[in-house]
Amino acid sequence: MLLLPAALLALGQPAPPAPSLSPSAAQTARLVHQARTFPLPDDAVAYVPASAGPRPPLLVLLHGAGRTRLWMIDHFKAEADKRGIVLLAPTSKGVTWDAVSNALTPGVSDSPLEMKLGRRYSTSRDAKRVDAAIANLAKIVPVDLARTVLAGFSDGATFALAMGMARSERFSAVIAWSPGIAIETALPARGRRVFVSHGTRDPTLHFAVTCGEIVPLLRSEGAKVGFMAFDGVHQIPEEAKDAFLDAAFGAVAGTQPRPLPTETPACPCDSGMQSLFVVGEPTGYRRNATTAEGVQRKCGGGD
Repeated sequence: MLLLPAALLALGQPAPPAPSLSPSAAQTARLVHQARTFPLPDDAVAYVPASAGPRPPLLVLLHGAGRTRLWMIDHFKAEADKRGIVLLAPTSKGVTWDAVSNALTPGVSDSPLEMKLGRRYSTSRDAKRVDAAIANLAKIVPVDLARTVLAGFSDGATFALAMGMARSERFSAVIAWSPGIAIETALPARGRRVFVSHGTRDPTLHFAVTCGEIVPLLRSEGAKVGFMAFDGVHQIPEEAKDAFLDAAFGAVAGTQPRPLPTETPACPCDSGMQSLFVVGEPTGYRRNATTAEGVQRKCGGGD
């Protein structure tokens, strides 16, 4: 019976203030000076190295098909530690990024215009997820948004190029390791730095598409493109990782920057509008026609 008056009294008191999402200076200092990985909304993951400064640069990493965001974080932790770069790995809503799925979804007709519009990017739901992940991270870690680079591998590389070239985004550079589809950006940011690599023996996403379609499209949109071809398969080689991160963020302290390619490699053939065909099943998820990694363009045409 004595609890009732106390409860009524409590109802008349002002509500306690909502907890602030902005960290205190002490919390920020602890976060920046202790390496840690932590989750963010919408399945995003971030990594802050102990070497990060008071306003560290940010590398946004877009996974390939299968939503392999933790692989991206683990693959780049050593670079983050050396360079003092914060890592952020957002995730797509579906098995791959929506602009990639849209580009591979058959239209109701064989109209060239419909095909062109299907490979034209303006914005998307997954792009908003990426932007939201950056905003959520910035509430916790004081990253330097003027030194934010968007990077991706495979399907993530394809999406990074489409989103990263948009004039509405403020990325200082875009990196694409082994992309798979040429997607036009509706309002491209002319003069944006873009770095692309691809293995000449890639059995998953064909080198000829990057060489003959993606790189020429980027240049037509006004991008400042550095293109590295390498003798390898579907991978992120150390030379492409090091050279692109040096170009985007500067060389690691005490080292010389790795050189970028100065010559454009010759394309093995004119990839043009080649046929698509499904190529087997990868580890961890089922390949299908809604992921670029489940499709290879056959150089030379025909089946």
